[in-house]
Formats: sequence, C-alpha cells, structure tokens
Amino acid sequence: MKCLHFALATLAACVILSTPSAALNTFNIILGPSRENCFNEHLQAQERLDLSYEVADGGSLDVDFVIYSPNSRPLYNLNGESFATFGFNAELEGTYVYCFSNKKSGSSERKLSFSVHGPDEVFKIENKELKESVDDPTDTIQAELRTLDSGIKAIRDEQAFLVQRERRHRLTADSTNARVLYWSMVQALALIGVCYFQISYFKRFFEMGGVRV
Repeated sequence: MKCLHFALATLAACVILSTPSAALNTFNIILGPSRENCFNEHLQAQERLDLSYEVADGGSLDVDFVIYSPNSRPLYNLNGESFATFGFNAELEGTYVYCFSNKKSGSSERKLSFSVHGPDEVFKIENKELKESVDDPTDTIQAELRTLDSGIKAIRDEQAFLVQRERRHRLTADSTNARVLYWSMVQALALIGVCYFQISYFKRFFEMGGVRV
C-alpha cells in the first residue's frame, strides 16, 4: 500500500511539473474603452460552474459583469465591481454566456484576470470508466492521477487568482504610501513658508515702529 501511495505521489509530481500554464483555467484579458467581452460554457442540468475575476489595472479598477442562462435571462449581474466570485448549479441544459463590460468608460481600458471551473464531459466519462474497471491496478492509479490532476489545477487556478489580487493590493498600498509621503513634504514646505512669512512680517512691523530687532 505504501508503494502504491509513493507511486501516486511521484506521478502526481510529474503531472504538476508537466502541466503547461496554458492548461490552467485562468485567463487575462484587456477590455478597451466602451468594449465588452463575452464567453460561453455549455452545461448539462445540475452541473456547476464557478467563476471569479479581479480587475488588475485601468481607470477605477471596475467593470460590469453579467451571466445569462440559455433562455437569455440574467442570472447574476454586477455593476462597477473590482472583483467578485460566483457559482451556481445549472437549472437548464444549454449554453450559458458571461460577459465583462467596460462600456461605461470611454477613455481608459481595463486589464482583468478571471478563473473558470466548469465541467469536462470527456474527463467525467473517462474517469467513470476507470473507476468501474477495478481488475487492472493500473486503471486505479490512472483514475487517482486524474482526480489529483483536477485538484491540482483547481489549486493552481486559485493561486494565480490570489497572486493577481495581491499584486493589485500591493500597487494600491504603494500608491497610497507615495501620496502620503508627497503630501507630508508639501505640508512641511508650507509650514516652513508660513514660518518664514511670519518672521519677515513681524520683523518689518517692528522696524516700521522704530524698534530694531
């Protein structure tokens, strides 16, 4: 049993190292001014779709988001949000469309990243067949590897999303610190200027009154 676990761990490590970045479900897009990008996902009834997005750069770091059911009914709608997460189980079979919109901005683009976790019918069929085939130990290992691979991809997608959020928050913190520094320097210069003006004014006042300071 220990040998089996060791083999699974070794093969899982190989899967992690060999999984290309393009295979992840995290995407980066640029929304131009007054533009909208839409994507679709075909779902069977009761299948689940999870989606999260974050605006990394551009304007006020806000976009509009909406997802439509196969009958064109809006299921979820957000206006002017920087980030959000959304998940649901499909009530109807068909193509669900989700859109990111920058139509409210006519001058600045938006850079955002989003992660999608949806069904993979081919994987489900193969996984079911492998689980039903228990005669060959290799099939069991392959089924476990597929399960591990799916979990690893989900973790890496979430990690990429968190990295994007950390980057945006770090840039915001750096910008705030820089503004505080500049404002402190302006206040110091203003204080020095006021002190100099007061000293010069009182010095001239006493000189005009015949008193030498």
